[in-house]
Amino acid sequence: MDRLIVLGTGAASVLHYYNTCFMLQGPQGSLLVDGGGGNGILVQLEKSGIPLASLTDIFVTHEHVDHSLGIIWLVRMVSSLMLREQKSDILRIHCHTRLAEKLRSICQFTLSEKQFSPVGTGIRFMPVKDGEQRSIAGHTVTFFSIHSRKAEQYGFHMESPEGQRIVCTGDEPCSPACGHYLEGADWLFHEAFCLEADAGRFQPHKIGHGTVREAALLARKHRVRNLVLWHTEDRSTYGKRRELYTEEARSVFLGNVHVPDDLDVITL
Repeated sequence: MDRLIVLGTGAASVLHYYNTCFMLQGPQGSLLVDGGGGNGILVQLEKSGIPLASLTDIFVTHEHVDHSLGIIWLVRMVSSLMLREQKSDILRIHCHTRLAEKLRSICQFTLSEKQFSPVGTGIRFMPVKDGEQRSIAGHTVTFFSIHSRKAEQYGFHMESPEGQRIVCTGDEPCSPACGHYLEGADWLFHEAFCLEADAGRFQPHKIGHGTVREAALLARKHRVRNLVLWHTEDRSTYGKRRELYTEEARSVFLGNVHVPDDLDVITL
């Protein structure tokens, strides 16, 4: 992939960011990961210059509303394009089996019969299993369970034909059982709910999240080259997050640290 287009960087309850979701874009196609919590995904895509008609592959990590509800809006809008014959490519939505069933059901219950009609043909839910590989946008993508303590959740390992490796671990600290996917990765996308100094205030471990320092130590342990930090709070560090997060991460990690804002574009 050539570019990481950051559509949102916030955790579930943020007011100043959109929920964490992003697009990986390359010469052979793209992969949208998660949809955020509502129709704000349509705004973020438009601001990023990404036409809805160009969407071919979406990966949904898990069912929580800040990651999945935007998918319902995407299905609705892409369906409308298909019905007007303004999109002919199939839209594939990759996610684990139970989530595929839930998303399909929500679409069926909330969309009109006509809006729902492309589901199953032009819009296809593609259930994935732990360790399953698929070819997406010219890359080999391996989906893996992150062994979540909350809702079932998947991450992915993506490798280009040239050998570049990108790993996303969802929105929870990486489980030791998934560590081998990270080893020597070129890029690691990892949640960092708060600074270490704010852990007492936010208690991230109680809600299945971690600190910047913990994410940076993980990247150091697995010899990652580039670390992207997001899925953050917005009450303590808003307006100074990039500076503070970068400083804490670099105190323990010698690789490159990226703390993007919404709508940033990073060259991979």
